Amino acid sequence: MRYRFIAAAFLLICSVATTAVAKEVVVLLDPNVRPYVEALAGFKEVSTANIKVFNRREDGDLSDERALIAAIRARKPDQILVIGSEAMTALAGEITDIPILFCMVLSPQDKLKKVPKNMTGISMNVSPIRQMRVLTMILPDIKRVAAVYQPDQSSFLIRQGESACRALNRQLLSQQARSTSEAVEQAELLLSENTAYWMIPDQLMKSKDVVRYLFFAAREQNKALIGLSDKYVRAGALFAFTVQNEALGSQAGELSNRMLAAGKHDLYPIEMARDADLSINMKVAKQLGVEVPGNLIKQAKDIY
Repeated sequence: MRYRFIAAAFLLICSVATTAVAKEVVVLLDPNVRPYVEALAGFKEVSTANIKVFNRREDGDLSDERALIAAIRARKPDQILVIGSEAMTALAGEITDIPILFCMVLSPQDKLKKVPKNMTGISMNVSPIRQMRVLTMILPDIKRVAAVYQPDQSSFLIRQGESACRALNRQLLSQQARSTSEAVEQAELLLSENTAYWMIPDQLMKSKDVVRYLFFAAREQNKALIGLSDKYVRAGALFAFTVQNEALGSQAGELSNRMLAAGKHDLYPIEMARDADLSINMKVAKQLGVEVPGNLIKQAKDIY
C-alpha cells in the first residue's frame, strides 16, 4: 500500500513538473479563413507545445493585429506562429525578442524585403528546382523556360528559378510587368520563343485576362504551361504541384518543435513547401507529342 502511495505521488510530481516546463506557442490568425484554420489543425497535430490562439480580422487594417501585441507579450510565449501574410507583416519588426514563425505566405522574402532575425517559417511556394526537374523529365528537349512576374512580389522566386534552370542546363527567360496589359505583351513575346511557360504565383495570375491569354496561347502554339495548382492542370496546364494547407501547418509544427527543443531561433532558414501533390495532364502531353515517364506517373496524385 505504501509503495503504491509513493508511486502515485511520484507520478503526480512528474506530471506537475512536465506541465510547468511545457513550452507555449501563441498563434495569430483569422478564424474565418478556412485555409488558415486547416493549417492550424496541421500545426496542432504535430506541435508538442501548449497552444494559445489569438483571433484577428482579415480586413487589411494592421492596427488590429498590432493592438494584440501587448496581450501576446503579457503571456510571455516561447514562440509565436502567424498564419497569413498580413499577420506576418503586422508583427515583423514589432516583436523582436520572441521567435516568430509564419505559414500560409507566398513569397515571404519579397513581402518582408528584409527578414527579421527572429523570424522564419514555411513558404507556400513549391521549390523551383522541383518543378524544373519534372519539366525536364517530360520535355527533355526544351531548353528555355519563360516567366512574367511583378518585381515587388516575385523577384526572389525568379532568382531561385534562374538558379534551378542553370543547374539543369536550362535558361529562364523572365520579364517584369507592372500591369495586366504589359504582362500579356511580355508573355506574347516570350512564347514566340521555343519555351515552356512557368506561371508565377503573384498578383498577375489573379487577372483573368492574363490567365486566359496564357491558356489560349499555349493551346494555339502548342506550348507547355507549368500551372499553379491542380485546377490549372484540369484547365490545360501540363503539370502543377498543389500545396495542401494542413500539410503546410504540419511542416510548420515540425520546424517549431525543432526550434523549441534547441532553444535557438536565428539558425533556421525559410523553408519551401515540402508536401505538394503532383498533377499531370496526359491529354496535353499527347498534344505536345511527348510521353510522360512511368515513374513520374506513379508519383502523381491526379492524372487527367
